[in-house]
Amino acid sequence: MKVKGIKKKKRLKEIMDKIYKPYYNLFFIALFIAVLGILMITSETYTESGLFYVSRQVTFILIGILFIITGAHIDIVKWLYKSSKLLYVLCILLLILLVTPLGVSSHGATRWLRVPFIQLQPVELTKIAVIVLLSAFIYRKNRYCRSVKFTLYCWLFGLIPALLTLKISSDLSSALIILVITFGITLIFNRTKKIHIVVLMIAVVAIVGYILHIKSNLPDPMQINDYSYRIARIVGWLYPDRYPDAAYQSQNALYSIGSGGLLGVGIGKMQVNVPEGHTDFIFVILTHQLGIFGGICLILCYVYLLFQILRIAMDAVSLYETVLVIGILLHIATQIIVNIGVCTSLLPNTGLPLPLVSYGGSSVLVNFAELAICVTVSKKSVIKASKKIAKEELK
Repeated sequence: MKVKGIKKKKRLKEIMDKIYKPYYNLFFIALFIAVLGILMITSETYTESGLFYVSRQVTFILIGILFIITGAHIDIVKWLYKSSKLLYVLCILLLILLVTPLGVSSHGATRWLRVPFIQLQPVELTKIAVIVLLSAFIYRKNRYCRSVKFTLYCWLFGLIPALLTLKISSDLSSALIILVITFGITLIFNRTKKIHIVVLMIAVVAIVGYILHIKSNLPDPMQINDYSYRIARIVGWLYPDRYPDAAYQSQNALYSIGSGGLLGVGIGKMQVNVPEGHTDFIFVILTHQLGIFGGICLILCYVYLLFQILRIAMDAVSLYETVLVIGILLHIATQIIVNIGVCTSLLPNTGLPLPLVSYGGSSVLVNFAELAICVTVSKKSVIKASKKIAKEELK
């Protein structure tokens, strides 16, 4: 009997060795993108800051790799399910702590908390917390998925941290990311399409109306500093020639991308100064030095990364895990689209980092934590598929 059990385990291992494992591809493409980010950060910051930013980014990525290794060996998804409410409440408290002396202000906004070894950005953790809570809630109460009241409850989970983020940190872009994640998850998994369409139409009309209102009441270019930075960025995006100061960063980004040409000016070479080049505008640095070809290659890497995440979601063993991974997919995809849209002036300037590439501890660690969740989900589905094959062989 013991020999039979050993043979069964051996056969199961053989099947697992042969079966397709999306989490391997996910890990290697994420690592490649992160290494490319290190290369760009080095190129942008080494002259003035030496290895300060590079060493910190490498540390963040190494910790992120540990997250993924942990996700491959420990069922962190199960722990997140049990702790979903606690994690959500904790992140809300962290957002509120921004108004205390622990809050750190930069560029006119308070978005970081002063903690040992790192300045923590609570909104990044909040994005995961919202995804986890929504996933657990939809899984537990899935029988109410046709109820409008159920959908409104789901939206409330995203609306609360979004409003806190906007009120405390003046971080409209992150607040919108939270709302997009919330809306996207409920659109896919809740069967209340009509209310989703109505709300989406209202949102589009409100955004277009706001932009048209600004266009019909353009501020005096000499008094642009008297207006909020949000209005300044929008008018700078609409009329860069009329508001050169407000459009300085975006216009320099376009000049930088254009001057890079097809193959770029070369690693370490910069012909145009781009503020925040190692953070929000790192895609500009990449396309300037590696050219449009380099930018397209990075986008294709992201497409492959997102495809692997989607495949993991489709193979997940439970609804909870599927919702969880789809939420992660929405988060990463939205930030990629918005960041590249800003860098190419397709969207007004915002402060969102490029996932896995931009410098920043909170952003990088959260991205790797999300990938670790995907690895856990993927490994569970691979084990289940292997056991199914082994069971069929024994029949």
